Amino acid sequence: MENDYDNYLPGLLKEKVRIMSFDMATRDLLVGSIDLGTTYSGWAFSFLHDFQADPTKASVKQWHSSGTLVTEKAPTCLLIKSDGKTLEAFGYDAENKYRELADNEMHEEYYYFRRFKMALNKKLGEKLDRGMTIEDEMGKSMIALNVFVMAIEYLVGDMRKSVKDKLTSAFKKDDVHWVLTVPAIWTDAAKQFMREAAVQAGLLTNKLTIALEPEAASIFCRHLSVDTAISGGNLSIAKMPVGTRYMVLDAGGGTVDITVHEVVSENSVKEIKSASGGGWGGILVDKAYENLLIDLAGPEVYDTFKRTETEDWLDLWRDFEVKKRAVAPDKDARVNMRFPLSFSKTFKRITKGKLLDAIEASVYASDIEFSGDKIKISASLFKSLFEHSIRKTINHVRSLLRDENVRKVNIILMVGGYSESPMLQHAIKEAFTGQDIVIPIGASSTILRGALVYGHSPVSIRERVLKYTYGVESTEPFIEGTDPEHLKVIYATGVRCRVFSKHVEKGQVVKCNEPQVEKPYVTQHKFQSKVALDIFATEQCNPRYTTECSLIGNMKFDLPEPEEQPGRKVIVSMTFSGTEIIVKAVDVKTGKDWRVFINFLG
Repeated sequence: MENDYDNYLPGLLKEKVRIMSFDMATRDLLVGSIDLGTTYSGWAFSFLHDFQADPTKASVKQWHSSGTLVTEKAPTCLLIKSDGKTLEAFGYDAENKYRELADNEMHEEYYYFRRFKMALNKKLGEKLDRGMTIEDEMGKSMIALNVFVMAIEYLVGDMRKSVKDKLTSAFKKDDVHWVLTVPAIWTDAAKQFMREAAVQAGLLTNKLTIALEPEAASIFCRHLSVDTAISGGNLSIAKMPVGTRYMVLDAGGGTVDITVHEVVSENSVKEIKSASGGGWGGILVDKAYENLLIDLAGPEVYDTFKRTETEDWLDLWRDFEVKKRAVAPDKDARVNMRFPLSFSKTFKRITKGKLLDAIEASVYASDIEFSGDKIKISASLFKSLFEHSIRKTINHVRSLLRDENVRKVNIILMVGGYSESPMLQHAIKEAFTGQDIVIPIGASSTILRGALVYGHSPVSIRERVLKYTYGVESTEPFIEGTDPEHLKVIYATGVRCRVFSKHVEKGQVVKCNEPQVEKPYVTQHKFQSKVALDIFATEQCNPRYTTECSLIGNMKFDLPEPEEQPGRKVIVSMTFSGTEIIVKAVDVKTGKDWRVFINFLG
């Protein structure tokens, strides 16, 4: 397609995009939220009348472990039968059932997935497609999309059962508006992947909104009073005056997701720094412990122990999770954990030596000791397992605070399950003594609850800051001696050059639910019946060619009544201010308009 800036229809699309945006003018009576996390997942719902009376009121699923533990989120664990299609159990039930199967040596017939969400954590330009596979804990592969579908399907079905128990009358599928949360640092392809998984799980696409996790948490905390937070002073996010800026640090099991908000009004905020972060969440602590065990015994011993003594391997990690949550920076006593005797036996069988001798000969001799089926780890070594995750997080926050738009920020709001870790809390407070640190009570469920607020009131977010420069591939007259020869194309309209047609720019502030730019394009071929546009993104502000960018998706639509001569105009409008990109196109000749689907998954 070719750029044409003459006589196109300014403003034609703005109202149409506004009408079809996620303003939910017809308020849904029930909103359900799904937080499919890397390590823990859950659901919540709220009725419109309850939300209007108290935006923080929500029904949140209470999950029960095999003991007395009750939590608002369950482990993101799926036990799938050997057919790869039937979900046997989810959450604590999946953990317990898999343990029973391992005890009876029947577990190899099943798939056991956990922490699979990180498979979608890609950087700009990294490929993500519907056919990608992921491995379960024992190395068996399945189509990733099917695993995500089963997880969402379970959470949705479980919530529906609970809602039915509370209602005297039946409710239909379209009575619920669903909000599915994702990390703000995710790519457009990852968001589309989650939407498609949710639709395959039975949700109606017009009744589904994607919400960004740190935004959801921030929105919820705007309604909390001071007595619902742990902080260095008497601070309440809800009572901050207009103009106050604060950083949202969403530390989850997989990612640490950071954005900066400014209070716009009593119930709304705007983003002043685009989301950033990385895969530095709580699972890095687990990885550090796993590396410690591998360092002690070797990869062959650890892998064999995991495969042949699976029940003990599960017990080892369940006990570590408890200790990981309890460890605090001011505790100097050794950390005692159960340590399966089968690990030492596996070591002896493979190496012909004793694990105790290997430890005494290692750098960990003074930090690790055994007593029966217990392992005692020095407080300093155990706390060092947090170092990599904490260092990455602190360094990133420091770099953000040097940004001109963030310098005035003196409040950090910590949310997400990993934010409940005393180790992370202490490290953030020590590193940023000039900041007020606010940690909501129940930080792990703030995203779930905030997603409900966002579902009832999407206008809570007024503006966002774009992470990338977006545009499409177009053509312009070829400039000899300037444009590269390999980008030259010859059309009926003349010699052209393939170029990047910018729609929005990195760092641009955009108002939510309003199209950012309308651009006209013209056909290049006789009797052209289809329009195909490739979508590109880059961290550069003004690239000239698409070769300087990453191809992230494409869109296609049919043109009615093809014309003999090229030059037919189509107005394309893109809205980048939402959690998903919205595209509208208008055929100038017929006035026909389309909501165009961008395919980010190849």
